[in-house]
Amino acid sequence: MLGYSRSRRPSWLLVFLVVPAVISQAQSPDPAPKKQLPADQRAFKAARATVDPEARLAAMRAFVKDYPKSESEGRVEGMILTVLIENFPERTAEIEAQAKLQVKKGGTGNALERQEAYIAFQLAEGGKAGVALPLAEKLAREAVQSLSEPVFDKEMVADYVKYKIPAPKPAELHTQFANARADALAVLADVYLREGKQNEAAPLITEAYGLDPLVDDVNSQRGRLAVLQHDDALALNSFERAQLLGALKPADHETMMELYRKSHGSDADFMAAMDERYAQLFPATFTPAKPKAVANGHTVLLELFTGSACEPCVGGDLAVEGLLKAYPRSEIVALAFDQHIPDPDPLTNPDSVARANLYDVTHTPSYVIDGKPQALYGGNREGSKELYDGLAKAIDEDAVTATGVQLKLSATEASEGLVQAHAVVTLPSLADLRASLTAKPVASAPATGDKTAKLATPAAPVAVTTVEPHLIVNFALVEDDIRYSGENGIRFHRMVVRSLAKPADSGFSVDPAASASLDASFDPAAISKALTVYLDGYEEKNDRFGKVKFLTKDMTMQPDHLMIAAWVQDAVTHQVLQTALIPVSGSTMKEGE
Repeated sequence: MLGYSRSRRPSWLLVFLVVPAVISQAQSPDPAPKKQLPADQRAFKAARATVDPEARLAAMRAFVKDYPKSESEGRVEGMILTVLIENFPERTAEIEAQAKLQVKKGGTGNALERQEAYIAFQLAEGGKAGVALPLAEKLAREAVQSLSEPVFDKEMVADYVKYKIPAPKPAELHTQFANARADALAVLADVYLREGKQNEAAPLITEAYGLDPLVDDVNSQRGRLAVLQHDDALALNSFERAQLLGALKPADHETMMELYRKSHGSDADFMAAMDERYAQLFPATFTPAKPKAVANGHTVLLELFTGSACEPCVGGDLAVEGLLKAYPRSEIVALAFDQHIPDPDPLTNPDSVARANLYDVTHTPSYVIDGKPQALYGGNREGSKELYDGLAKAIDEDAVTATGVQLKLSATEASEGLVQAHAVVTLPSLADLRASLTAKPVASAPATGDKTAKLATPAAPVAVTTVEPHLIVNFALVEDDIRYSGENGIRFHRMVVRSLAKPADSGFSVDPAASASLDASFDPAAISKALTVYLDGYEEKNDRFGKVKFLTKDMTMQPDHLMIAAWVQDAVTHQVLQTALIPVSGSTMKEGE
């Protein structure tokens, strides 16, 4: 499968700081919804949800006029430029005026260079062959010329200090600078190629590839130049790398497939060949240590909220993959709920969005362990080990809590493909249930990432609160190991929730004073069709992006990759008391069953 066709922002622009995993910045949408949003935020949401491009543009301009001091004003100004480029590329004067306004508001130093490079990238990738290319060239050239390593390092270190994060070593800072410069050079090369200036583009592409060969846009430009130079082998190699590293424009993808068929006679083995190349490009970043076994019958539920277009989600996805390798399913069940953050993601579905709303998730990646949100964020591939350690620590601390709840799960596939799930829930005494749901006294702790904060005086204990159980059980149809090269470069997606048997905030009610026997059914073929219909509708109307276009909407599930997960959860506190996972008859698990 392919990704989403909107112009992709260069990778170094997506994350403000590239820092250790547990305190990296994550992609974030709007703040969590409130009962009554302020007037400017209501207007912002209404403008963003407007589908017709002309009406959307008018609504955004009205917002800027009516709410010039709103915290969303800057975002809306950027959205105006995007709407103009993507829908009205012929309005050159308007586009140039808006682009110059964005640059004027871009700040100084690294922030200005990021802004100039991003706008130049948008202009180069706009329309059929670029938009306002003279301005794009000017901005891209200024971004490259202004990108000085001493200045870059100084500002980055200042940002680390500001956020109370230990500054990286000089070698890591140099790596960050090399990535930033490679991206900026690729943008300028992109503009030059659009203008027919191959001689000017060639040395930039060579330098960029030497600085960081793992940048998708660098490889895209390398492939485009190779096509112009009639070097089919290099073009194919470059486009394949770009596809595996992140984003590839539809036209480039079409060229790649033509070149592959020309070289191999057919594209029958293309996917297998790409799988092999992916493994070569991205060997495992760490080997997870074998955890200590906890034999108390409690299986922890880890819910990962992620997105295939989210750069910081790379570290989170790989950390969770490490957990799946290290822990047996009797100790941890990890489920992925994809989100349209920061861009549309074809692995997202209404149930995954609803599940995020249940926990007021406002950024990806986000992690919830047994119903409790974790103060962890995201990171790159190199940061996945640190994230793994943070998640493993939280899981080990939670696993020792025995709830006394037992959950036995079975799943079978009927001849017509219908999946039948059956769960038997055995509960402890009502007093023990209340004890499991009772808040324990805790003391305040330093904020995440604040290495210097100390407790001046012991915090007062929190009063113990007795909670009456309101138990529900939900079932999920899960597809493991989905092959999908998203914009962030992750190719294989683990334990993706395709559908819930009941809405995310409900489930099957269970009497806390009695055990229960519950049944649920899933129709994978019907669910696949429904997911495609959902993506069709999202292309036409959504509350964030305007009209979009997915490169694929084939949601056909692999029968031998399907599993059923079930969990017992308190509907009020959201605490998960027990979890179980089982493959559908004929399916297999990659790690401990």
